[in-house]
Amino acid sequence: MAKDVKDNPGLDLAARIDALSPRRLSLLTGAFIVILAVLLVFEIHDKSSARRLETELRLEQAASDGAGSMNIAIMTGAPAREALGRMLPGGYSAAYHLSRDGDVLTAAGRTDIVLIPASALRGLDLESRGKANLESPGGRIAAVWRPLDNGEALLLAAPAADMFDRSSPWIVFAVILAAMSVVVISLMAAFIRQSRTAANAAHALTTLTDFNAALAGGRCSPWFYDGKERLVSMSRSLLEPLGLGARDRRFTLREISAIVHPQDLRTALAVFSGEPSGVSEGVVRFRDPGGRWTRTYLRTAPDATRFSRAGLAFDLSGAKAIAPGAAIAETRLKDAIESIPEAFVLWDARGRLAIWNKRFASIFRIPAKMLKPGLTAKDVSTCAGVAGDLLLDHFGPIEGDDAETAEVALPGARWAHISRRKTAEGGSVCVASNVTDLKRRAKAQQKKERELKQTVDDLEASRRDLSETMQKYQYEKYRAEEASRSKSEFLANMSHELRTPLNAINGFSEVMQSELYGPLGDLKYKEYISDILASGRHLLELIDDILDMSKIEAGRLQLEPKKVELEKLLNESARLVAKRAADAGVKLTASVGHAPAVWADARAVKQVTLNLLSNAVKFTPKGGEVTLTAEADLDGVTVIIADSGSGIDRAQLKKLGSPFELAENHFSKSRDGSGLGLALSKSLMEMQGGILALASQPGKGTVACATFPRRKEAKVRLPAFVRKEAWLLTGEPPAPDFAITRAAE
Repeated sequence: MAKDVKDNPGLDLAARIDALSPRRLSLLTGAFIVILAVLLVFEIHDKSSARRLETELRLEQAASDGAGSMNIAIMTGAPAREALGRMLPGGYSAAYHLSRDGDVLTAAGRTDIVLIPASALRGLDLESRGKANLESPGGRIAAVWRPLDNGEALLLAAPAADMFDRSSPWIVFAVILAAMSVVVISLMAAFIRQSRTAANAAHALTTLTDFNAALAGGRCSPWFYDGKERLVSMSRSLLEPLGLGARDRRFTLREISAIVHPQDLRTALAVFSGEPSGVSEGVVRFRDPGGRWTRTYLRTAPDATRFSRAGLAFDLSGAKAIAPGAAIAETRLKDAIESIPEAFVLWDARGRLAIWNKRFASIFRIPAKMLKPGLTAKDVSTCAGVAGDLLLDHFGPIEGDDAETAEVALPGARWAHISRRKTAEGGSVCVASNVTDLKRRAKAQQKKERELKQTVDDLEASRRDLSETMQKYQYEKYRAEEASRSKSEFLANMSHELRTPLNAINGFSEVMQSELYGPLGDLKYKEYISDILASGRHLLELIDDILDMSKIEAGRLQLEPKKVELEKLLNESARLVAKRAADAGVKLTASVGHAPAVWADARAVKQVTLNLLSNAVKFTPKGGEVTLTAEADLDGVTVIIADSGSGIDRAQLKKLGSPFELAENHFSKSRDGSGLGLALSKSLMEMQGGILALASQPGKGTVACATFPRRKEAKVRLPAFVRKEAWLLTGEPPAPDFAITRAAE
């Protein structure tokens, strides 16, 4: 069997294809799927670790933020359960207010899921900050606690694996693995089918090679007749020896009549076109360009129809003494050798050239007229020029009895698979198959494999870099949030600390101003007491604004939206500002008798209205006028506050709305104000799903508009008269309870 493989390139190719057995391919596929599964297991582990880390960070942040809130709630006597409910980080989390001994005083959240045994709580060190994973009937619980100022403790807990109870990453990656396994198995099955097809082709090549060797020396050519167009097609293997052309041609019956001997015309037409004579074979003489007649044997099947005919033509030139059968066999062999796609050369027992085909001559660019039977291998190599050594080494007569097989580089960056072996008479036969495309594909495949490996390495490096970057981001985010929380806690604590002495200062100033315990004496003392009381009240208002702003930034300010009688709130606000307007010499007019109810928080509506009215009165000169009106449509109600002050230009108007931001030409140094009024109003309007806008012209005055929704989930918009000129201070409503979209004006 090994000897047959060496003698026949087709068998060698079939053996190499058979080496890729389905079992081996199945093992490779299984190994790939196992490696992929291992990689997915590592990825699942990373995702599970990330969820546990996220749960721990959220609990620590909520515990740190909630400790301050609980201290404030305990100090002010606010309900502890409400404070616990506001500090929950979301998901399946629970908050516990614990005593010094670890007993649960109050709890909020998903305590039905996050159920911690009392024994586990009593074993915690609640006097210092800490965290731990506790065992519970429902699984492991992540717990974070912070001590409170009164010795008690705040504890937040959630499932340690994932506080949001998201679907397991095993499910997603199992689906991915299954899908990729199906794709890989499908591709491998297709490759196995392709390999089997290639093996069949290789065996067919072996059969063709054996058939070509059996037809060596034959001279024949197929012909075809098109009954519809009445054309006869012949190949160059027959026409070239006759001198009728060096390519395949199609002849009309008239052209056939011109080159066939008159005595043989009837036979030729009967064989080609199927005339009623029933002749299916015969010897016909064709005329060459020199006027000589060449005998040719034509044959077709006896049952061929008139419209679908084909057959063979055998050149009998130079074989008058040879029987037609031998001539036909020789023609067949020669044409078969010329038709094979491989280069073919046969040397006789003396090492001289016997038979070759044009592909052999074209490989070494040898002119056809230089090759003749009887030439030695050295003579043929001389005709080949620079490739002569290659011809002698791999295409010449073989020495010894063993067959040889090799892959050789040919001129012109081509490759050939060469097979040589001895013939029965002692000669040598050589067949060369073109494997240039296979070589190029193999080289391209190797290049793609290197590129794929480099890509995989780059992806692994990128994944590591991304993981490090995410860890740094989480750390920096945690630091930034801690800094923001500390700032908010500092502002809230300082505001509370300042309010206590200020309340005392204001209270004693009011007692002294009322002269409750006797006269003060000099009138200057009364002026000083009035100044002290006014300054204290102003400072208290400023501290209240700062405290509210810090609550909003920390997300602790909770609104309670409901149906609110807007007319009543507007009238109350006007009455509160009326005295200030009268003292400033400003006329305040309120016309809100037709204002319908709105969906909002009553305290927030009143605070926004008071802030806007106070600004209008504060920055309207003596003798000016401030008006308060309301305009309603189907979706909202707009509170309109207009003043006749100096106004604000467009550039300065765009700066308003940020904390401590003042317009230079409007808020002069002689005016008292911190810039928090509009910032608070803006935040309160955004939390209620409303719109806050300002329209102003220098020298003419300012119009402030606050639009509230009339019902939950209503779309609000500004009135048409101010829509083009107004500058919107509010953005999109963030709270889900106030899902109101600002109109695109």
